[in-house]
Amino acid sequence: MSVALQSSDPPAEAAAKVLIRLGLAALFVALPCTGIFWRGAIYVLLPVGATLILIGAMLDAPRHIGRRLHGALVSPVGCAALFLTFWACLSLLWTPFPEEAADRFFKSASTTVLAVLVAVYLPQKTKTLDLYLLPIGLAAASVATLALALFGSSWFLGGFEFDETLFERSMITSIVLVWPALGMLSFREHWISAALLAILVAAVALAGFAQIALLATGAGAFTFAVAMSGPARTARVLAWLFGLLIMFAPALPLIYRLALRLSGFEPGAGSAPMLIWSDLIVSQWPRLITGHGFDFVHQGLSFGYLPERSPRSLLFVIWYDLGLAGVAGFMILVVQTFRSAGAIPAKAAPALLAGLVAILTIAILGIATAQIWWVTLLDCDAIAFAILLKGIDRAQRPDAQAIRAIEPEAPQEPGQESAAVSRGSAAIS
Repeated sequence: MSVALQSSDPPAEAAAKVLIRLGLAALFVALPCTGIFWRGAIYVLLPVGATLILIGAMLDAPRHIGRRLHGALVSPVGCAALFLTFWACLSLLWTPFPEEAADRFFKSASTTVLAVLVAVYLPQKTKTLDLYLLPIGLAAASVATLALALFGSSWFLGGFEFDETLFERSMITSIVLVWPALGMLSFREHWISAALLAILVAAVALAGFAQIALLATGAGAFTFAVAMSGPARTARVLAWLFGLLIMFAPALPLIYRLALRLSGFEPGAGSAPMLIWSDLIVSQWPRLITGHGFDFVHQGLSFGYLPERSPRSLLFVIWYDLGLAGVAGFMILVVQTFRSAGAIPAKAAPALLAGLVAILTIAILGIATAQIWWVTLLDCDAIAFAILLKGIDRAQRPDAQAIRAIEPEAPQEPGQESAAVSRGSAAIS
């Protein structure tokens, strides 16, 4: 009985484990599966799951709360995120839609803050079962999505906007969450399971015949393959590529218009977003400095202040809403995130880099960038990657040298035997 009591966890630690696992199950199993049938699932399950995880984390390690948060905020990624948040909040002073913009800002900011707290306060060592929750939930959700898409259910496929149908929301959810899931499976060296999950998500993207979804999936897969051999070099290239694209985005519609004029081609229907953007730049170029205020593009399209064919791209939204200062903060955030991803252990870097590329591809090509559910999905993805990073220590196994340190080299006295066992335990830890 004494041995059983010594091996059991204290009540607070046992309760913390249960709460954390329930929260992770709500985020990684219930959220993708329930989102197939209910649009509001993500708005309910993410706060519930995150709250359960935070309560469990406080029970598990309350003394490390302040120190972990301070370290996250003073990091380069944290400082860039804080500046971008500050500028977006400040732009509420000059937006033409202060009430609507403030409501959207505080909803997005509160959800993101909750996700950041969860990512910071997760236990340092992830349990093995926790690494399998997301692959299991994503596989079940992808199978159900594919089946409903093939059977052609009207309630699942019907909608007027790309990001308003349940099918396309489920498809984007699978494309965003598959990369941390693949990273978790690769940790445990389940390569066959990882390949089957990747094929399943690719089949979901193919079933939708959505070019942007297919491009995002292909870009993520290519990045994952390239980063396997050199994650640090891949991260530097991607940081330069996306950094320059974000900073010089207003030059793209101007170059496009100039190319059409010099070539003599008549612009087609697909050219309307770029031509509208170039007209807005020429007519309102002073606002490139300050922007029109947070959420102006979304509200401007809703109330008819902007042409119906205006771009939905993240590049257009951030330049038009936040101007040069906000774009500079966002560019630094993206660059620092890629650099940090390239510096993490090689077991996790390819999945994180692939996930970043897939997310930016979807956002830059103009899907869901103004939707709160998209921001909430990214918050869930951030928690999944935090689990992935904290699972590195759990995935490592003791090497041969550590095992030899446990084995006694010669018969020892009873007092020396306990000392050898203590040295072996220290070597493994």
